[in-house]
Amino acid sequence: MRFLIRSALRQGTLCGREEDCPDRVFRCRQCGYSQPGELDACPACGAGWKAIDVSHGPACPKHLVEEAFETPNGILVRRCFRLLNAKSIGLAITLADITEEELRVMESIEAEKQEQAAGEDRDAKSFQELLLRKLSRR
Repeated sequence: MRFLIRSALRQGTLCGREEDCPDRVFRCRQCGYSQPGELDACPACGAGWKAIDVSHGPACPKHLVEEAFETPNGILVRRCFRLLNAKSIGLAITLADITEEELRVMESIEAEKQEQAAGEDRDAKSFQELLLRKLSRR
């Protein structure tokens, strides 16, 4: 569970854009042909370069995390992030609205967020940088 929470909080740093992914896959939108090497045109159907999409490959960390979020634990973590987001925009949520398991996961999410923020604060090189980081979290 902790892996999923940490991965969700650091999702932006797992892998960059599809074009920069070390395990990228080139796929034809017309016929579905795919290969890891760059395609100028589809060898299967002859479609031009405009029909070629680039996506994260099966061994990409971002892709692996997305797959993990399709498991029962991943669905639970995703739901808890949505509940916390709903709470932050003003939706009233009571203990009667959530399960004990959801409460524990939400507590873990908040603890991980605080731990991550504390780590970022320790890395600040000046008081001004620390202040800017704290203000940006609000």
